Parts: sequence; structure tokens; C-alpha cells
Amino acid sequence: MAGLAVPAWAQQTGRDIKVKSIAFEGNQTFAAGVLQTAIQTRKASWWPWSRFQAFDQRRLDADLSRLRAFYHDRGFPEVDVRLGEVTVSPDGDSVSLRFVITEGPPLLISSIVVEGLEGLPPAITEPAARLQLKPGDRRDNALLLGARSELIALLRENGYPHVRVEILERAPQTDAAPVGTAVIPNGAQGGVHLAIVVTPGPETRFGSLTMNGLKSMKQVVVHRAVTFNEGELYRESEVNRSLRRLASLQALEFVNLVPEAAARESHAAVLPMVVTLAEGRRHRFEFGVGYGTEDRFRTSFEWRNVNFKGNASQLVFNAKYSSLLRGAGFGYDHPYLLPTGGTLNAQAGAWWTYEPTFHSRTAGGRFGVRHEFGRLRRAGVAAVSGWDATWTYRNERLAYEVTPEALADLGSVEQLVALGLDPVTGRGDGTAAGVSIDIGRRELDVSTNPTRGTVIALRLAHVAPWLGGTFKFDELFAEVRGYVPMGGMVGAVRLRAATLPSRDASRIPYSERYFLGGASSVRGWGRYQIGPTSETGLPIGGRTLVEGSAELRFPVSGSLGAVAFIDAGQVGADSWNVSLRNLRYSVGTGLRYTSLIGVARADVAYQLNPIPGLRVAGETLTRRWRLHLSIGHAF
Repeated sequence: MAGLAVPAWAQQTGRDIKVKSIAFEGNQTFAAGVLQTAIQTRKASWWPWSRFQAFDQRRLDADLSRLRAFYHDRGFPEVDVRLGEVTVSPDGDSVSLRFVITEGPPLLISSIVVEGLEGLPPAITEPAARLQLKPGDRRDNALLLGARSELIALLRENGYPHVRVEILERAPQTDAAPVGTAVIPNGAQGGVHLAIVVTPGPETRFGSLTMNGLKSMKQVVVHRAVTFNEGELYRESEVNRSLRRLASLQALEFVNLVPEAAARESHAAVLPMVVTLAEGRRHRFEFGVGYGTEDRFRTSFEWRNVNFKGNASQLVFNAKYSSLLRGAGFGYDHPYLLPTGGTLNAQAGAWWTYEPTFHSRTAGGRFGVRHEFGRLRRAGVAAVSGWDATWTYRNERLAYEVTPEALADLGSVEQLVALGLDPVTGRGDGTAAGVSIDIGRRELDVSTNPTRGTVIALRLAHVAPWLGGTFKFDELFAEVRGYVPMGGMVGAVRLRAATLPSRDASRIPYSERYFLGGASSVRGWGRYQIGPTSETGLPIGGRTLVEGSAELRFPVSGSLGAVAFIDAGQVGADSWNVSLRNLRYSVGTGLRYTSLIGVARADVAYQLNPIPGLRVAGETLTRRWRLHLSIGHAF
């Protein structure tokens, strides 16, 4: 059955017909996946319970026109697209479609000339001569629009916000190019000749700043967030940077920063700026409850004043309760202390943790300054923070003790002393006072459920008595995460490494040692079950960590998705020392449900190489699989 026989057959059945497959024949330039995005007919999912788009002849006819327009826009004016073979399944419930494409010769760009740049500085003329659009390229509308946007952005970044750019097709230029004309040579013969005509307008500088909508917030907050000054050369990046800094203030629900309308329309050489703000509620409350296989029932409460004293600073109180973590604390954030973006942060509180082999208490505080730099906005990337660096001073009183079962399993006095524990009670305490520097970059399309981008995190910490404490150790930590779209799926990878250098291991708090295993670590094991073990098989933590995970995330139906993953990791007993030959591996699969509050997940993982004789809570563990329920992706 082919061509126009489809609609009559579909009408006679009186049923919704699935599209089983869509194929393309003759497409030499564009892959089938690219062409699929140009049409509206969709292949049904192979999941039997999923919804599907029924076959529609009118939609199919329109898709033929859409494919022709797709090729025309991309430099194939002689393309021919028709519907080829149409195959109906034996049960009559589905149909397979094939589009036959004859692309024809591409229309190439023979030459490009950029006009209207006379008298402009080299910061504009030199990049304008190196456009991404080149002679020999296909006359692709997307490439032409990209070249136009490239020139507009170039001039707006260098003091010409009123610039206009037109792209014309004309006869090739035979005489010498006039002054202010950038000619891009070495084009294809017999193609189209392009003239890119630039009308820059006057060189423009920033004018005064007008603020609309302020109520309780002080004007100085806006001035600190804005990165340009009156009289400076207009730069679009500074406008965007200022807008992002203002939008990051939790006290504001709406922010807009634009040139004054009358000055913009008159192409004024001095451009006053207008910032329009809408303040939100000052006091905010959050209450949450949940359940996870590790922390069991959990609840949390947070009160936040997002405009404390009218400075857009935040005063925070939070409290949490679960089987793993309990406690309460205060926090204070003061944004943009410096024009370059320094933000003050202070925290204080008391927290109790209950891990499988030990319990600990932390009381004290931290003080830090966070600085952002190198912020860039890239196409297709929504959640860009650029690089940031945070300096932190920490002073916290730590008290910890191993569980009675762990104390009985450890047994050896020498081992307890080496771990910084009292050989009789299994307890330890002291003050961790130190400084740290954290450097990171976050570049993601979406923060909570990313499909593209990278995250980089580095930390260097120094804890020593001269800073006001009793412990003495250093820490080096690095983590890299990457997300890559793969058709309708997403590939996600994470690598982590860390070490705790110290000449005396007993001066490292037991609660600071490294463990692996759990819902967000090597998932074939339970929480904190991977690491160096005692003679009796009890995990006692280590001083060097390496870990890697890879996931393939794919949609199932609507908000429901699934993953397949492999995890690997190990913890070494000493600093700078871990055996990669002894990595522990696990594989598994899981489900993900995306809701308004985040991603809920359930994972089942299986150990590929179990740890012989592993003991937790006085029992030897032999089960090789684990079930994990939690909120948020593993990474």
C-alpha cells in the first residue's frame, strides 16, 4: 500500500493507527534524526502503555512541505521530497512511512563583503573579517542569521547599541573594496554573492540610572549589583551581567534593565538606563517531609528573611530531623560587598549525625566570602554561573564515637588509637579550625534535571592548631560532572577524587574520614560500606577516595523516566594511596519521576565484586543487591 491509499484505508478501519517507524531515503547531508525534528508526524513509543500520536494524512502532507522548506532554508533550492513506500502491519494497527528525498546541488556562497565599518576601531573591524560564515558554505538561512547576530553582538559589545545589519544578495564586486569594507575571499565559483551592510549608529556611552519599583530595599543595593558606571562605553555584556546579578537577589520577584525608550528610539549618544523592580515577600517559610531508604522519615523547616534591614541580605534559620541528620542552625548572606561580586556568608549551628558505624556532633560556625568571575552566557545554556571562588574559615567543635557493635568488632587498642579514638570508650573529640578555598564552575541547561553541560568543583583545605583548633590535616578534593544529549536520551558521567594528607592519622577526626556506598555513591552497597576494613571486616574509613559513575537516562512516558548505570569506587587507607585494581563495581537500573518539587528516584543495584567478610552492626553482609529510594538524581 503506498501514497494516497493510506487515508482511505485509515478511514475504513475506524481506529487510531500507530506510526511504527519513519525512514528517510536519499538524505546525504542531514541525518534522519535531524530531519525528524523538521516534521510533526511522530513514531509511537515501543512501550505498550504509552500514549501515541495517531496517523494523520493532513499532517503527513504538511510534513512533505515542511521537509521541502527545511532544505530550501539550508541551501538546496532544487530539492524534491515525496512519500515513498507505506507499509501496513499484518494486524492493521500500525503503519511504516518512508520519505524519499532528492537533494539536488547545494547553492553555495561565492563571496562575502562586509560594508559600513569605516572609521570603527580594530576591536570591531578585525573580528568582523573573521566571521564564522565563510565563502564555500551553503546559503543556509541559519548561518546568515548567525552572521547577522554575530555582528550585532560585536558592535553592541563595543559601544554601538543602535546598530542595524542587513544581508543582501548582489552581483560580485569587481573593483577594489572601499575603505571600511571587509572582503572575505576564496569563495566558490558560480554561487551567490552576499553583501552584509552594517549601519553602526553613533558611539554610545552609559547615561544615568533610574530605579522604579523600590519600596523597602535601599538604592545602594542596586548600585552595588550594577557593574557599569555613567560615562563608560556601552557594553551589552555589562547590561546582561548586571541583570543577572539583580535577578539573583531573593528579595526581588521581577527585574528588568533596559535603555530609556526615548533615548533608544532617537539613537542618542548617551543612553540612560532604567531598572524596574518588584519586591517579593520579605519573610518566607518552607516545611518539608519525605522518606528515603537511608534517612527514613525526614522533616525540615526553614524561615528566611530575604531583605534583612533593606540590604537584600538574608537571615536564615533552619532545622532538620531524620535518622541520619538532626540539628538546627542560623545563616546570614550579604550580597555584593564588592563591585566585582564578593558575597559574605556566615553560618552557626549544632548538628548530630548517625552513620552506620559511628555517631558525631558538630557545633560551631563558618565564615566565608564568595566571589564570582568570568560569567558568560552561551547559546543553549540557561544555568550558567561562570567560575566562582569561596574562601571559608571554619571553627567547629567535634565529638564522635563508634557504635557499640563497631567498638566490639574493632577490638585492637592500636587500631583504635590510630583512628583517634579512646581505646576504652571508642570516643574522640576536638576542635577543627581551618581555612579552605573552593573553586567551581557550573554550566548547565537546567539546574535540577540537566541534559547538557558540565560542573567542575575543586577544594583545598588546611586545618591546624595555629588557626584555633586541635586537629591537624589537609584536604584536596576534585569532582567533574558532564551531561550529553544522545538523541532522546542523556548520558551523565561523574568522577571524584579526594585525599586527606596528614603526618599523624590520629589527628584526623574519625567523622572526617572517607567512606563510599549508598544512594548517591556506589549503589550496590549500603551507606558507608566501602572502605578499608578492620581485621574483623568492619568499614573504618580511609584517607583517599576515587569514584566514578555513568548513567544513561531515557524517557518512558510523560514525567516518568528510567536509567541504567554503572558505579565504581574505592577508599584507600593512607593519603595519596588507593589501589585502582581493587575498585568495587556495581550495575543497576532505576526509575525517575519528575515533579514540581524535583526528581524522585528508585534504584536497584547489584554488586559485581562483593567485599569478602564485610561486617556492619555486628553482622556479616552477604546480600549483593540494594534498593535505594531518594529525591534528586544521584549526581
